[in-house]
Amino acid sequence: MLEKQKHWQLQEAKNRFSRLVEQAQHNGPQIVTKHGRETRYF
Repeated sequence: MLEKQKHWQLQEAKNRFSRLVEQAQHNGPQIVTKHGRETRYF
C-alpha cells in the first residue's frame, strides 16, 4: 500500500516525479513546497 504523503519539497518532487503522480492518483492532492511555501498542487 502506498504511503499517504501530502507534502513534497520541490527537489524531492523533481527527483521522484513518477512517485508523486502515483501518490496523487491513489491518495488525492499532493502539495509541492519551495522554501517551505506551498507552490503547486497535484
